[in-house]
Parts: sequence; structure tokens; C-alpha cells
Amino acid sequence: MTQNNQKLRQQLRDNYVKLAKQMEPNAFVTLATNDTGEILEMTRLIGKFCGMMDREICGHKFHTYPTNKRTNGIFVIEHTKTNIHAHGLLKFPDDPTVDLPLLTARKWNILTKAGTTNFQPIYDVAGVAGYCTKEMSNFSFNGDQVVVAGQFMKH
Repeated sequence: MTQNNQKLRQQLRDNYVKLAKQMEPNAFVTLATNDTGEILEMTRLIGKFCGMMDREICGHKFHTYPTNKRTNGIFVIEHTKTNIHAHGLLKFPDDPTVDLPLLTARKWNILTKAGTTNFQPIYDVAGVAGYCTKEMSNFSFNGDQVVVAGQFMKH
């Protein structure tokens, strides 16, 4: 039975890596609250963060834009019992005038006051996605630890 569960968790992880590749992300973003926290609260913060980024990049009518013109991607929340944080594979709207690492830090700081960010361009989507999904192989992994940015958008 345990062997079977391990195989299923690996298939789940493989499928998330495949999904991440299909999304063609252009950034690997880690968002930390530097606090203990709950999955639900972290999910709420991620939703607000994506909306704030879209408002800044796309303008105040960002909510009317189609999904492919907005910040989209997938986050995996880790260390839910200690230092909760989320790794995101994101595709930001293309705007060469926006300093995405700086904007990411500014918006996350507004939401968390003491939170930190790490923003990196992506060169190897599969490798980064493998890193982001590493906790999926643990018995304690909960499906609520995966947050898709699109879940906060009207379709």
C-alpha cells in the first residue's frame, strides 16, 4: 500500500511539473511571511499579491483582462508548520518598463510587513518545477498547498 501511495505522489508531482512547463513561466518567485502561518491565510495573501501585481502592470481595469494577459502560474506552499512560504512559477504580463523583482518585493512587503521575497528568471522550467514540488512526495503533503493564480480570476 505504501509503495502505491509513493507512486501516486510521484505521478502527481510529475503532472505538476508538466503543467508548469505548459504555463511557460518567466519568473521563479518565493514569498515568505517570516512567521508561522496557515495554508488558508497564505493562499489569501497569494491572491492579493497577484491582484496587486496585475493592477500595477496592467492598470486599474486588470480584472477585465483575459487570463493570458495577467499574472498567472502556480504556487506550492511549504513548511506549513514552521516558516511558511510559497514557491511560485509565474508568467507575468510583458511590460519592459516594470522592474518585476522590485515590484514583487514592494507589494509583498505591503501585505506582510516583515515578509521576504526571492525573484529569479527561469532558465530551466522542469528543474525549478521539480524543486517547487519536492514536498509533494511527503506523506503530510496536502492538496491545499497548491495554489493556481487563475483561481482568483473571473473566467
